[in-house]
Amino acid sequence: MNWTPRDGDIILTDDGLVFYTMGYAHPEDRVVAYLKYVPLSLKHLFDVPWLPYMWKLEEMPLVRPAKLYSPKIYRNVISALRRISEDYVYYSPHDGKEIVTVPRGKIRRVYVPGDCLKLLLSKERLDPLEERAVRVVKLLSEDSGVPLSDFGIHGSISLQIHNEESDIDVTIYGSENFRRVKDALARLADEGVVEPLIADRFDELRRNRVIFEGVRVVVNATRKLEEISEKYGQYRCRALKPIEVSCVVTEDWEAVFRPAVYGVECGNGQVKQVVSMIGQFRDVAHRGERVRVRGMLEHVEGAEGSWLRVVVGSGVEDEEYIWPAEG
Repeated sequence: MNWTPRDGDIILTDDGLVFYTMGYAHPEDRVVAYLKYVPLSLKHLFDVPWLPYMWKLEEMPLVRPAKLYSPKIYRNVISALRRISEDYVYYSPHDGKEIVTVPRGKIRRVYVPGDCLKLLLSKERLDPLEERAVRVVKLLSEDSGVPLSDFGIHGSISLQIHNEESDIDVTIYGSENFRRVKDALARLADEGVVEPLIADRFDELRRNRVIFEGVRVVVNATRKLEEISEKYGQYRCRALKPIEVSCVVTEDWEAVFRPAVYGVECGNGQVKQVVSMIGQFRDVAHRGERVRVRGMLEHVEGAEGSWLRVVVGSGVEDEEYIWPAEG
């Protein structure tokens, strides 16, 4: 399969499990991912809370866990995946822990957001939600100057399992492109074409959700292929201890992606990076802003030397975060 996995690409496996690709660094024979949907026939294997809805993909009923990032739930998912196939659980020698992966040999189909948009644009008949998705993408492309080829459609529409209550999930390829689209969203909001959706503190910080023609629209960033620099195994990471620190953001270019990477300066001068594996904490702080961070302190070693970083979404503690701080 001639496919370079990127964060958010959707994988359907031979077992009927649906995973979302996590990040950009993957072993040669497998893809680091997290579980999104489970066939109804396998639900009994998972001791996790479920959303009260059902979806159908290729005539297969699917259910979805209500929460994905709790350490307890992650352990339960690992245990259940082992019962389906040991191949889904991989011991990573570079950071000394077990992670969820999809072996390439188990992949039945991949849904890439850019390809899903192309299919949508070529369809002769669109349902009302698909029509709105096409209109909002074209509107954002025209206002931002970002070509349609750098957009994608993600989420339930890409899988063709959406309903009238579904969101429109838009992918923007490229850090600079994403910033241009966010500027376009702000202009369109000022003009009354879209309405900012501010439901919580994340929305206040990120400003990446709007209402368009009565439908929720969310835009997120994905690296272009030329923006992928890290190779799997390039760095060796060792967890040290949970930590809470106050830092100033010195670099935010990679903060719009997942993992979100913030260059920082902290009081002791030793922590150089804050990395969030949780999508909620991408693009929540910008250069020059002070943040309060709680996560796992890790020692990182690579060809260019060693440094300390704080990982948010380590899978060890529940309350890990990145929040703007006063002062």
